[in-house]
Amino acid sequence: MDKQNTASQRRTFRQTKIVCTIGPATESSEVIGQLARAGMNVARLNMSHGDHKSHLKVIRRIKNLNKKLNHPVAILMDLQGPEIRTGELKENLNLGVGEIFYVTVAPDDTEERSVHVNYEHLINDLKIGDRITVDSGLINLEVLEQHEHRLRCRVLEGGTLGSRKHINLPGIRVKLPSLTEKDH
Repeated sequence: MDKQNTASQRRTFRQTKIVCTIGPATESSEVIGQLARAGMNVARLNMSHGDHKSHLKVIRRIKNLNKKLNHPVAILMDLQGPEIRTGELKENLNLGVGEIFYVTVAPDDTEERSVHVNYEHLINDLKIGDRITVDSGLINLEVLEQHEHRLRCRVLEGGTLGSRKHINLPGIRVKLPSLTEKDH
């Protein structure tokens, strides 16, 4: 048995899978082929970026490559899903540990130390003591009080807050659809 055949057999029996995210730097047929020959089992497409037409081109490239390989590369489409985000800020805000900061669902609430969030059920879904993470966990807030359209929070981990940052509500069941228009 030659070395190339043995390596191919080992790859087939491997339980661990190698997942590669395909994006602008890796979407050419040549690079996808290099990734596959290097051991990629799954090509991940982040559907939050790009459009359906550009993703379809990549899918076709992978399918064409699969005709030539002795181990097919699976395609994983990571859907965008619903997003909770901060609104637009006139300028970035520096949040220090221990500071009081307000999170509001009222777009016209323009208090200096507050940010609007695009999730209308925020006030009802959270309770005192719950956490709000912002910008992939760089900023963490704790809910201290609930008001009609806003939450009074304490900054647990500070940082610079900008516009349109991702919000996560750990352990909270949100009232958002699993699929968005872009996911269909």
